[in-house]
Amino acid sequence: DGDGHPDLLVWSENGVILLKNGITPVAGAGLEELKGVVSIAPGDFNNDGLADLAVITHSGAELYLNRNGKFEKYPAKMPSGTFTKAVWLDYDHDYDLDLILLGDKSVLLRYEGAAGFSDQSSHFPFVSGRAVDAAVFELIPDNNEADLAVQYDDGSTVVYHDKLLGHYEAEAQPQLGRVGSGSAYLQAFDINNDGWSDLVLTTSAGIQLIMNDHGKLVKNADALPFIRALSAHPEETVAPNLTGPAVLVDLANRSMAELVASGSLYRNLGQGKFELARAESLLRGVTGVQADFDGDGRVDLAMVTQDGSVELLKNDTVTTNHFLQVQLQGVKNFKLAAGAVVEVKAGAWYQKRTYAGVPLVFGLRDYSEADTVRITWPNGLVQNETRQLAGNQAAYKEKPRLSGSCPMIFAWNGKKFEFITDVLGVAPLGASSGDGDYFPVNHREYIRIPENALHFRGNHYEIRITEELREVSYLDKIQLIAVDHKTGEELFTNDKFSGPPFPKFRLYGVKHKRYPISAKDQEGADVLPRLLERDGKYVNTFRRNSSGVAELHHIDLDFGKSAPENRAVLVLNGWVDWADGSTFRAAGQESKEGLIFPYLQVKDAAGRWQTAIQDMGMPSGKPKTIVVDLSGKFLSKSREIRIVTNLCVYWDEIFLSEQAAPPAVKMTPLSAESADLRYRGFSQPVIDPAHTQPEEFDYQTWSATTMWNPTPGLYTRYGEVAELLLRMDDRMVIMGSGDEIRLRFHVRSLPPLPRDWERTFLLLVDGWAKDADANTAYSRSVEPLPFHGMTSYPYPSSQHFPSDKIHRAYQERFNIRTPIPDLGMLRTPDQPAH
Repeated sequence: DGDGHPDLLVWSENGVILLKNGITPVAGAGLEELKGVVSIAPGDFNNDGLADLAVITHSGAELYLNRNGKFEKYPAKMPSGTFTKAVWLDYDHDYDLDLILLGDKSVLLRYEGAAGFSDQSSHFPFVSGRAVDAAVFELIPDNNEADLAVQYDDGSTVVYHDKLLGHYEAEAQPQLGRVGSGSAYLQAFDINNDGWSDLVLTTSAGIQLIMNDHGKLVKNADALPFIRALSAHPEETVAPNLTGPAVLVDLANRSMAELVASGSLYRNLGQGKFELARAESLLRGVTGVQADFDGDGRVDLAMVTQDGSVELLKNDTVTTNHFLQVQLQGVKNFKLAAGAVVEVKAGAWYQKRTYAGVPLVFGLRDYSEADTVRITWPNGLVQNETRQLAGNQAAYKEKPRLSGSCPMIFAWNGKKFEFITDVLGVAPLGASSGDGDYFPVNHREYIRIPENALHFRGNHYEIRITEELREVSYLDKIQLIAVDHKTGEELFTNDKFSGPPFPKFRLYGVKHKRYPISAKDQEGADVLPRLLERDGKYVNTFRRNSSGVAELHHIDLDFGKSAPENRAVLVLNGWVDWADGSTFRAAGQESKEGLIFPYLQVKDAAGRWQTAIQDMGMPSGKPKTIVVDLSGKFLSKSREIRIVTNLCVYWDEIFLSEQAAPPAVKMTPLSAESADLRYRGFSQPVIDPAHTQPEEFDYQTWSATTMWNPTPGLYTRYGEVAELLLRMDDRMVIMGSGDEIRLRFHVRSLPPLPRDWERTFLLLVDGWAKDADANTAYSRSVEPLPFHGMTSYPYPSSQHFPSDKIHRAYQERFNIRTPIPDLGMLRTPDQPAH
């Protein structure tokens, strides 16, 4: 019911019982008619913060939507078949849960938002056989991949490796042998607190611990081969009718999970070893779960006994050990934070658990606080909370974080390095543009540096380009260009984010600005005052979500009697709160249109809106000015313009200029006299929680601490790299998170300014930027390297990065650095597992 306290679902052939807080039956829950229930899996597939249900019965599978604690049947038709279990996971990393139905013939159902569920079984490498249970886990920690271990009724285990982009590979595990047959229960748990997720397999033959030895699953043969071997009565078959899994639970808050099975408690000795602590001292349940039902910081047990009764065993363990309860709330990620990884470190003790939508209790032994609580959200962003007091019920809401964008530009303004904007938003390498599609990429952007933002420092102009976010940048050419022009004329470039054919470089000169006489949003509200100057007061009157998706909205502009000869350019300043590639993928699944880039309409002679420019372009990230040529585009005497999109585009100043011809200018390009690549760290971000203001970065305040692991691969070695930035030759500087290039441009080549002329600076940056979003192609590696001759990214197998003598020498000389720092796990390498 979304109150933050665990509730309990119990089912059998006879029906379903919902117990609030594990105790009180809920009448009228909407599940009363269910019979012959085999299994139920909670999962919030519509992401409203309330757990929905996938119900497996002898008749098949059904879905029930949670409506504020009451359930109603989901109308979608489910595939027919005989199923044993349901498993929720975001297999394609698009911020919604998908559903796997395990059984004689397993099924993958992809959730596509308003479009419902789509059967994607043909795209998943299911092996033949009857699947009986599965566990979602990370075979390799901290890679944000949703691997799936599946147990089959012949006793075999298969791991389906998440290769991202919705692709999986099946790998049999013959080293595990075949344990038991028929029904089985599989769960993931870090048994020895080494940060690697292990598996606990329960079958009719007993319990098998499967340890994760740095990415390889191995049987823990001497620690806990079977329940039978640990029984107080080993001559008996302990669990011939075992119908539920063993339970791992830290009853005394000692930072180690004990094991409860068949009524007995086995104490965790560490290193994956257990000993019998209390033989048959607990109810001999056929199934059980653990949760802190009464919120006292001690984990309780709920058991179903052999006679079918439900028993809640309140934990009254006498202990002086402390605890920390952790509850998560996602914002951009799932609201219930399913799949988030929580690490807690207190002194020498380390624990790692996966969040499943209900609070977790971490035992802290005798420590009065946790040194660090680290949350790795499902999209890979990391949130650290330090010095958390014991005894608290800590609720952590996902903080606004940037993951990927572009390199940032700072210029010396005479007093400090001033943040200018980002660059290469026109070149998002491998970024998803929909369901299996990728953006075509430009590779060149001219950044206009504002007046008074660039001053001499000695005999040089100094500019710094930093990599603040979770991405890799490939910089091939950088030039500072002095553009001399007549005083009183403001210059703008033709650069913007748009589809191909990409705009060619040209300049526009503006002397007289024609502002609209009226401007209204999609609701008819007056937004004109926000558009009359570049003051950071953006039009933000549309509804949006936290992922960068807005309602379809528009701005109507009326320019009165401007441009009487139907010759004008529209100049717009603004910024975009970009949706990431995973969001683009989800939108492409939900509708054929997906996310809609801005298009421009004008009125015809009948007063009807007609699309004049389907792809008008938009700013490529942080605040920039774009120009749209409207010459010949008006279809009547009306000078009304409508701009339509469902992206989060925030407009500031908008005006018309009746000057469409290129201005008279003299351009002087300056190559960098020096370019020092170095590790710097991360500037202090300034983030608006509502995302209605662009992010900024304070260069003067920085930290060496990263919030994510760098992309694996080889980067350009630190030091002087100016020779790599002279020309577009695919000999580029490869830089990663925390890196910066310090550029110095000597002023000796600049000509004197003629009388009544002024100077505007442009920074030309040629290259690409690749973020680490799960739906970005090759997001987990620096390679394959981009190059100017590629037709797309990913590029076809017939294309490859240049391998001639010059480029081989470049690679061997420059690209020899492995990334630092490594965020890693909170557990230090020399810290023993427990």
